[in-house]
Amino acid sequence: MKKIVVLTGSPHHPGTSERLADAFVKGATEAGNEVYRFDAGRRINEFSMIQLEDNHPGQEIEVEPDDIIKQEVMPKLLDADIVVLVSSLYYYGVNAALKAVIDRFYNYNHELHGDKKAITLVSGYGQEDAFASLKLYFKQLLNYMRWEQVGSVLAADSWNEKKLAKHVQEAYELGETIK
Repeated sequence: MKKIVVLTGSPHHPGTSERLADAFVKGATEAGNEVYRFDAGRRINEFSMIQLEDNHPGQEIEVEPDDIIKQEVMPKLLDADIVVLVSSLYYYGVNAALKAVIDRFYNYNHELHGDKKAITLVSGYGQEDAFASLKLYFKQLLNYMRWEQVGSVLAADSWNEKKLAKHVQEAYELGETIK
């Protein structure tokens, strides 16, 4: 059994990235894993963006609010074996709510580096080339965090129900393979 944290960012309900996350969670749960899911896009009133104090020469210190990220998300994330990052394509990048949660990793960099695996689930209405900058962002983030990418689903043209259904099935099967 693996401990899995699924972080989503889209506020759309029901949305295409939500369908990918739902399918992944179903597959991973059916495979016997423990899954915690945080839908940041629908919970933005419960957490703050990163805040830094700059008056310390040579360093920045995070002012960590006592919110849901600190109380619930980070403890689960620190304990996780696998982190699943779920976003729809927003202006060629990750959506803002998910990015706000990722930015809050800052205070936990040392504890989060290494020893985790990662999966990315992305949906959007463009062709695959529209996802280039988002794919690069995730690649660089995972390299920085020293997390091994063990799977991904890229649901391009997710407006097309037939294509989206294929990607939703891929997400389910990816979740199913985690043991």
